[in-house]
Amino acid sequence: MILSAIAALAPTLAGLIFGDKGEEVAQTAVGVARQLTGESDDASAIAALKADPEKLVQWQEAMNNYALSVQEQLTRRHEADMKSDSWLAKNIRPLCLVGITIAIVVGVWLPDKYVSADRFTALTDMSQWVYGYYFVGRSTEKTGGLSGLADVFRRSR
Repeated sequence: MILSAIAALAPTLAGLIFGDKGEEVAQTAVGVARQLTGESDDASAIAALKADPEKLVQWQEAMNNYALSVQEQLTRRHEADMKSDSWLAKNIRPLCLVGITIAIVVGVWLPDKYVSADRFTALTDMSQWVYGYYFVGRSTEKTGGLSGLADVFRRSR
């Protein structure tokens, strides 16, 4: 319940909450909510945010800054990978993209007894994350980070 409430109050955190650092993100979000509202438990802090629009805006700004810092850390990690002398570090994202694409193409043509519908659905769901991670990641690298990507979207309107 707390995770869905946090995701509803700050949509920019939804991807982070349900990602690999979800517990850390949720704890940070609830900790900031408790600090702003003075409440001692998670549910009361979320309820207090919903009841006070001013505190909710302060919390959302703090969470947007937090999400931006997480994305900037990821961008720095990608930049470090690209500066590395390791072939694997530079090519892991394209290799994942190729691997998941091959798995989906093969999965389409295999009989149901080899790949169940549930597993194929999980594979295609995972592919959406891999494709999004690869192409959004590449876009942020080429445009100079998230602020550069935002500028590209603003200019395209």
